[in-house]
Amino acid sequence: MTAEPGSSDLALRGRLAAGDRAAAEELLVRHLDPLYEFVHYRVGGDAEAAQEVVQETFVAALQGIEGFDGRSSLHTWMCGIAKNKIRASRRRLRPQSLEDALAAADPEIDRILADLERAPLPDEVLEREETRELVGATLSSLPPDYRGALLAKYVEGLSVAAIAGRTGRGEKATESLLTRARTAFAHVFELLARRRGGIG
Repeated sequence: MTAEPGSSDLALRGRLAAGDRAAAEELLVRHLDPLYEFVHYRVGGDAEAAQEVVQETFVAALQGIEGFDGRSSLHTWMCGIAKNKIRASRRRLRPQSLEDALAAADPEIDRILADLERAPLPDEVLEREETRELVGATLSSLPPDYRGALLAKYVEGLSVAAIAGRTGRGEKATESLLTRARTAFAHVFELLARRRGGIG
């Protein structure tokens, strides 16, 4: 399920609050890549700006770790900090840019991830060349387990059994994860496409 806070997140919070340096390194290793991917599209693909936001986010997370209450995952909590950092120093690129679409869509994306009851978008949309940028932005908005499952299935071409073996889940749990991931992808993709005035 998306954004389920695990005991490992709460344990890491406790270690960070106690000033454990190894815990700070673990936070960085665990969350650097997913957070950078999340931020990258939201700053218009500007690598320097993305690095700056990610750095500021980690500093803020470490300073405010006691504010993490475990109601979401650490990843979701840190993405919330990153959104605020981006809003505070927004670099406007052009009208109806993907950056602006993502910023405007954030509240709706959050609702989509909390309500995954509608039918998923056809799988082949993930492979359409003309939608690559939009696909990337959509994937960056998803929780890491959803994104990883979709990339393993549709980019690496792995079977459900292979994905299950990689993640340590059972095949039935992996199928369920892929279903939720496809549904979340579908609605975030459609939302961003609408806000940009269409896919093509």
